[in-house]
Amino acid sequence: MGRLRERMKGDLEIRGLSQRIQEIYLSQVRNFSRHFNRSPRYLGEREIKKYLLYLIREKRASYSHVNQCYCALKFLYERTLHRKWVIEKVPCTKIERNLPVVLDKEEIDILFSIG
Repeated sequence: MGRLRERMKGDLEIRGLSQRIQEIYLSQVRNFSRHFNRSPRYLGEREIKKYLLYLIREKRASYSHVNQCYCALKFLYERTLHRKWVIEKVPCTKIERNLPVVLDKEEIDILFSIG
């Protein structure tokens, strides 16, 4: 993926993305390429969907990790390879949120009377 990586790195720099985002995108594309043992140039929609499902189902990757991969691949295919992007956005997974424990008036009075 040498020349393709350099092309993508140049495109990322031209786009003005931070150094950290550049590293993340390049790493995500490298992992995708290694997963199929082929250059992304020869992979398409089927492999992208299969890889994203692999991250979700087998690697149990967080939504943010899967989203980073999605964005990196979208950038590669649209900006560097000049291909049409037809893959639908990965929907957000619901994050379970717990409400904080709230003390009632009596509990607060007891807490302050101890000290």
